[in-house]
Amino acid sequence: MDGLSQFLSAVRVEGSLFSRAEMAAPWGVRTKGAGAGIFHVVVRGSGHAQVDGVEAPIAFRAGDLLVMPHGHGHVLRDTPASDARHISEWPTEEGDDGLPCILAGADGPTTSLLCGTFRLDPEARGFLLPLLPPVIHVPAGGSPAASWLDATLRLMADELDATRPGGAALVARLADLLFVHVLRSWIDQAPPGSGGWLTALGDARLARALGCIHGEPHRSWSVDQLAAKAGMSRSAFFTAFSHRVGETPAAYLLRWRMTLAQGRLRRGGEGIAGVAEAVGYGSEAAFSRAFKRHVGVSPSVWRRAQAA
Repeated sequence: MDGLSQFLSAVRVEGSLFSRAEMAAPWGVRTKGAGAGIFHVVVRGSGHAQVDGVEAPIAFRAGDLLVMPHGHGHVLRDTPASDARHISEWPTEEGDDGLPCILAGADGPTTSLLCGTFRLDPEARGFLLPLLPPVIHVPAGGSPAASWLDATLRLMADELDATRPGGAALVARLADLLFVHVLRSWIDQAPPGSGGWLTALGDARLARALGCIHGEPHRSWSVDQLAAKAGMSRSAFFTAFSHRVGETPAAYLLRWRMTLAQGRLRRGGEGIAGVAEAVGYGSEAAFSRAFKRHVGVSPSVWRRAQAA
């Protein structure tokens, strides 16, 4: 299994739809953001997005996907000059699919959106979100997977229009898949030298090493072993990994182990000794020492704090 799949299998990401939007020109909708990642699927029409923290507006059209991974506030308009009102000021009505539909604008050409959220567990947020920008724009036809994205977006829209049994659950699962596609798109489009471990997955050699770490964190991976998996010399691998990921292989392995340990401790259901074994420590004492050095408190204290 590849490094991104290994990461996503170890953490929890959940997508869901929360509304539709039908907006007739001229229109403008403003939101202050959310505590989760936000995405907009452009089903029909076009417009411009202005995202907090991003200087230039982004033009979008049917088939595009706009994602604010951190939940940044943003303004959507049919043109950059159109007035915008807060989303709460526009009327809504419930559609046959049970989703609220925001009705904005006047009587001009209509732009239609599907709007939703990506919710990540604390471990995924801490390990992934610092690597992502305020907005990721996935244009229609902008990648080799464009046909897959187009078919997925059409399927989402069709399922909601048809209101067949199980449609909402299916659309939620498709939203999960959209998140994977967004990460793959960012790996392809990220500027050189940015993105840490995520964009390092774009290097097939480093991706093999990262897949080993993500998939088998319990193993005592040495630089020599990881270099062999990458098909590189020890020195070349160490330099490339440290430069692209931003930390040494040993430091990255430790951080990944501690991330997994925090998830297991937070979810409960197993003792500290079991967590220690799962993330590669031969004894509970050795794990507790490493955890306290990395997190600042012992595993038992950390678990109680999370439960509280």
